[in-house]
Amino acid sequence: MAAKGFIELLRLADRGKRRQVHQIDLESRWSGVAFEMLGKYFIAPLGDVAEVIYTPEWTHIPNTKVWSCGVANLRGRLLSITDLPAFISDTSSELKQTSKVLCLSHPEHYCGVIVDQVFGIQHFNTRSYFQKSDDLSGSLKEFCQGYFMHQNKPWHVFMLRDLLNSQSFMNPSLT
Repeated sequence: MAAKGFIELLRLADRGKRRQVHQIDLESRWSGVAFEMLGKYFIAPLGDVAEVIYTPEWTHIPNTKVWSCGVANLRGRLLSITDLPAFISDTSSELKQTSKVLCLSHPEHYCGVIVDQVFGIQHFNTRSYFQKSDDLSGSLKEFCQGYFMHQNKPWHVFMLRDLLNSQSFMNPSLT
């Protein structure tokens, strides 16, 4: 009888150890929505992206900058659409077949940014994070905070919420 109890204790201890290792793995992971833009790879924090959608039809708004696409009706809500690669590069860009819209939901703003491609939710090891990157141009540096090295590629952390604090992003008017 005592042997069965001891074996049960060993089994429970082993199960607890496996749970603890799993918890450590979760703590050393960082997850976000991965996407490609301008030939570079980015990841946005999960909290910045409300949803990912195919590019909807939109109504163009006159007298706006080239990167401001217009507004779309998404389930009864007006969603402003911005071409993020055009905003970053300050030139017009072509919509690709793989393009998607990352929807940002903020208490005061509801907007979508078009990116070249979305890879879904990706998980990165926090030990592969680096704070400084010399790989980005000046306009991208404003919105990126470090990068993860994954599969021999830098995945830059793009802070989409910082777009909403940018005067140039929040004012698409030509006048």
